[in-house]
Amino acid sequence: MAERAPGGGRRRVAEVTGRRPSPLTLLAVAIPLLTVAALGLVRPAETPSTSHAPTGAPLDRSTAVCPPRLPGADDLRLGSTGLASGELDLRVGRQDDTETLADGVAARTERQYVVVNGSGDLAPGLVVTRSGAGSATGCDQPAPERWFTGLGASAEHASTLTLVNPDKGPAVADVMVWDGSGPVDVPALRGIRVPGGRSTSFDLSEVTPNRDALAAQVLVSRGRLASSVVDVVDPVGRDAPVREWLPSQATPTATSYLAGVGTTPADRTLTLANPGDSEVRVALKLVSEESEFAPSGVEEVTLAPASVSEVDLSGVLRGRTAEGVQALKLEATGPVTASLRTQVPGDLAFSVAGATVVGETAAALPAGSKRLVVAGAGAPGVLTLQAWDEDGRVVVRERRVELDPATAARVRLPDEAVLALVAIERTGAVVALEVSDRGLSVLPLSQLVTTSQVPDVRPAQR
Repeated sequence: MAERAPGGGRRRVAEVTGRRPSPLTLLAVAIPLLTVAALGLVRPAETPSTSHAPTGAPLDRSTAVCPPRLPGADDLRLGSTGLASGELDLRVGRQDDTETLADGVAARTERQYVVVNGSGDLAPGLVVTRSGAGSATGCDQPAPERWFTGLGASAEHASTLTLVNPDKGPAVADVMVWDGSGPVDVPALRGIRVPGGRSTSFDLSEVTPNRDALAAQVLVSRGRLASSVVDVVDPVGRDAPVREWLPSQATPTATSYLAGVGTTPADRTLTLANPGDSEVRVALKLVSEESEFAPSGVEEVTLAPASVSEVDLSGVLRGRTAEGVQALKLEATGPVTASLRTQVPGDLAFSVAGATVVGETAAALPAGSKRLVVAGAGAPGVLTLQAWDEDGRVVVRERRVELDPATAARVRLPDEAVLALVAIERTGAVVALEVSDRGLSVLPLSQLVTTSQVPDVRPAQR
């Protein structure tokens, strides 16, 4: 048996094996770990945003442009839903003028185009219409884009496009045109320059003769322009020509409602336009005060890419099938534009796909019998109507109408009413104004603008 080494060698080995790490070793391990942990807690400085969303502010200036008259349509109705009194700045043709609103309403007669400018308290809720002799149209705000569907460019059916520049500087626009075969090349409608304070018109039967139904897009690339179309149908035979303003549509949509189809037997033609590059199928439903339903015998309409098509609905919108029908619903597989032309001897009217109103809309009311048609509610809601006469007196203090999905509502207005304010709560809907005064006119109503967007401008970051 081996003896223990002299000097306790085996004990020294044990002591060396059990010695603790030195402080220097601990620091060498701990410092890198603490450094990594500290770096993990440090967040890099956020890169400041170079763009900022605009902020809302009360509307302090608004513009409405009335197109030139049709024969007998000289009456202008002006209103401001704030019911304020004051002076509106006008330009009648090339002449400056003013018009005084008393308790939010005014009226005058003019033959030329009229630019109406409201400022301060008169800007929010400014509404203007032109009417007379069985015709009526809303005076729209200038817009960078407008669509017109159901135009004509032949001897029997012709349309005239008018562009009005409400500002002092020049404006430029391009007009794209489609027919049943595709886009139509119209050099006269490219790069249209309208000098400040002027207007220009184009008879489509002269600049692009065509027997097809047409659709057009007005796209403003510089300045501001208000666009309008007058449609004239001159039947073969003894019937006199009939004419009416063709309302515009803001943008193509896949689901749309054409509110206001009239109630008398008439020739009715639905015009559909597909500006896209893919084939589109369109299904039609009728909307009454009780339900939406697909009429029997009406198949889906197939639209080729970049094309326009007409559908005769005279038989569908007649007889028992049409009883109580207030609107058409179109469900398409892609965005389309649409208009319904209603024609009887001595009168012409148009309904177009309307914009959905969420909140408030308003109208200066022409003379005659008047009705609101409401369709396309997405959920149960309530419509509240207020109206005033030409002296600013209340003729409808507050009328409430329940709105239900998949139905249409028809609300009669007093004949003496000249200004109406409509509020829609808990849902959105398409609203149109039907006017009967020696003829039927249908005016689509749009969202009431009461605020403006102020851009957020800041110094550049260096």
